Amino acid sequence: MNYNIELQNINNLQFEMYYNEIVKNSEKEFFGIPGQQHYRLLSYFSTLFNNSIIIDIGTHLGNSALSLSYNKTNTIYSFDIIDKINNSQIKTQKNINFYFDNLFEKKGQEKWKDTILKSAFIFLDVDPHNGTMEMDFYNFLKGINYQGFVICDDIWHFKDMRDNFWYKIPYENRYDLSEFGHFSGTGIFTFNKNITFNKNDNSNWTLVTAYFNLTKCPDASKEIIERNSDYYMSHALSTLNLPYNLVIYCDEDSVNIIKSLRPEYLNDKTHYIIREFDSICFKKNNNDLTDCFAYYRNKIISNRKKNQYHFDNRNTASYYLFCMSRYMMLKEVITNNIFKSTHFSWINFCIERMGYTNVMRLDEALAVNRNKFSTCYIDYIPHNLIKNTKDYFQWGRCSMCSGFFTGNAEYMYKVCDLIENKFLEYLELGYGHADEQLYSPVYFENPEMIDHYYGDYQQMITNYKYIYENECAPIHNFARNSFNNKDFKKCLECCEIIWKSYCLNKCNFNEEYLKNLSYYYMISKKNIIT
Repeated sequence: MNYNIELQNINNLQFEMYYNEIVKNSEKEFFGIPGQQHYRLLSYFSTLFNNSIIIDIGTHLGNSALSLSYNKTNTIYSFDIIDKINNSQIKTQKNINFYFDNLFEKKGQEKWKDTILKSAFIFLDVDPHNGTMEMDFYNFLKGINYQGFVICDDIWHFKDMRDNFWYKIPYENRYDLSEFGHFSGTGIFTFNKNITFNKNDNSNWTLVTAYFNLTKCPDASKEIIERNSDYYMSHALSTLNLPYNLVIYCDEDSVNIIKSLRPEYLNDKTHYIIREFDSICFKKNNNDLTDCFAYYRNKIISNRKKNQYHFDNRNTASYYLFCMSRYMMLKEVITNNIFKSTHFSWINFCIERMGYTNVMRLDEALAVNRNKFSTCYIDYIPHNLIKNTKDYFQWGRCSMCSGFFTGNAEYMYKVCDLIENKFLEYLELGYGHADEQLYSPVYFENPEMIDHYYGDYQQMITNYKYIYENECAPIHNFARNSFNNKDFKKCLECCEIIWKSYCLNKCNFNEEYLKNLSYYYMISKKNIIT
């Protein structure tokens, strides 16, 4: 049985009519839209079964049990260890039975085993969201050969839930329904091969990431040393658990620990390339030793002394070279293409540090299948400033994000090569500051090769398809700045993406920003037409 979940079907429920008299109007959370709250989704699932048992584990205030009771032919068994229900009307619903029993202890599991096996599905939402209890219950259900499915709350929001639970479920057994459920993440797992839910096919992608221990480089700063390998490995689990083709570049000392963090069932989707950091070359002069990182480090340090800029102590010469290695690695991966992919992406080794929604929205982002080199445009920097090389590099301003970017084989290779060439060009002019500063010069010279989406660093993946978060930043940082610099085409493009997201309830903003957005849009449109 394939359950094809569609937003229209969820919205067609008579949700408010059913629950307005039971749930107080002040409890806005219960009536939240899909993608923000999961109660409508739970009610929808109840309509897929008749005369069935549905189990709710983690009663709390009773809202989940109430939403599951939407279809009155079903019987809800709701479990918790403490009575926290303060709404008496919830307790009087005829098709809900409340029990105060612990289903995470052997005694409770044995007592309710037969009821669990008879249930159509289970909703699981328990404190403290550390993933341990959830994984124990997963193993219990697997042990008794449970053939329904389990809806899980908070699969993305809490790191412990991701690391200790969600990532440990084989990809073929789990489904992500966060788009229709809770902002904190709504997932489903099942052991029944006959039960499936829609899932994006992103098998045409190869993702590339890398880790090199820069604390061993001769120019390692205090800030670099503070972020040692333990720090990065602790934040690498999200990237290393991605269920896609993944190429990982690393040094010899790091490869074993990285392999230990990548699940075994993903071995056939994983390729490791071991390199000594200082020996990486740009390959512009037949592997001449003067093309290797050991040489370029000294060149960058020398340039920074001659042309000083607003310096970030973490952005050492070695860190800059690591950032530049991204483009060389992608070119190599595209050339060899061991997974026979059509599309390629760079993703930071520790991407989860930028916020869990970047990981949550990655599958949606890849499914768009954009061909052109696509990156998040954060802050508009005008072309006339970029042409003034000395001023442009003085402050180290970056406008586009290099932590995640995508493209098909053709566009990705060409743009990576252009970025690499631009690096070498500026290096000869006496500059060497940050790889993201190379993006704007390459873009203004080759606008037809690059697509953009809008947000800040914390939305480098999140806002790929729609503006989901920090919707004010694109208006304030990009639309305003591009408008003031009379780049009406890019301003209009940004405004249209924000407006579409707003109309689809993907984001919201106050009246002031709405007025600003309308103003930038209308004047930009007028200038383009005339």
